[in-house]
Amino acid sequence: MKKLFLLLFLMIPFMLFGQDPGEPTAPPLSWGDFLSNPIVWFASFGGVAFLTSFLAAFFNGLLKVVKTFHKQLVAWAVGMLILLVTDLINFGYAADFPIWLALVHGFAAGLASNGMYDIPTLKAILNGIENWFKPKEDL
Repeated sequence: MKKLFLLLFLMIPFMLFGQDPGEPTAPPLSWGDFLSNPIVWFASFGGVAFLTSFLAAFFNGLLKVVKTFHKQLVAWAVGMLILLVTDLINFGYAADFPIWLALVHGFAAGLASNGMYDIPTLKAILNGIENWFKPKEDL
């Protein structure tokens, strides 16, 4: 069990830096700033996936979940719950999303925390879903 936690701890940099930040608008955060400022955890899709992976691991240990598929269900539920709550209280990057889109982003955060997909692939899929449901402009 200790080896598993060590492995999860060593995977933190890959989860954090697996997102495409785009154009830098501010100086990069140090690890101390990132860990001591929970607002940053909700500021991007990568931060939510990071938080989802740790909360899902906590709940899997608390509920003593053994089967792999049940662990994935817990991660998906935790991701959806995180983004649903932050959407309802207008906090984080999902503050302006409709509820269904927040749930889709939460499900994607659960997939990213499980390691089923990487963050750039999921962001491309989510952008496609968002563009699909945008109202079309009249020309």
